[in-house]
Amino acid sequence: MKILLGFLAFVFSLSLLQAEGLISYDKKLKANGKNVMLILGSKNCPYCDILKKDLNKKELSSLIKDKMNVYYIPIDEQKNFEIGDKTPAVQTTSLSLKMQFGSRVTPTIVMFDEDWNKIIQLPGYADPNQMRLFLNYLNNDIYKNKDLTSYLQEAGLI
Repeated sequence: MKILLGFLAFVFSLSLLQAEGLISYDKKLKANGKNVMLILGSKNCPYCDILKKDLNKKELSSLIKDKMNVYYIPIDEQKNFEIGDKTPAVQTTSLSLKMQFGSRVTPTIVMFDEDWNKIIQLPGYADPNQMRLFLNYLNNDIYKNKDLTSYLQEAGLI
């Protein structure tokens, strides 16, 4: 029984490590032909932690993996970033990103298409059902034919 519990704990810890790999803390933010999600968060933000866990669950991670690059930006720390796929990349800081997106709450979630066109900006936490709708809207190119408000109304979210 102890061996089984130990094995299960090991498998669980590996799944957390693998899932955490969906969220990058890299300072070079690139689309590489994928959609992009920026999470502007802070150290003492419980909803940032919940969001990271939500994104790592199978339901949402399957909508992200191979379709989207997800970057975590700590807006309570001064860090430098390079944004874009072209050379030279745009140089910026976490504070500049906070100001650019008017982030007054954490998390602030900003989603872009593969060409770095901003498609969605969410001030605050979105639960897994809401996040699934936003990910489908972006990753299935629904945004090209339908505005977000209409899409969310049809889905019954608003």
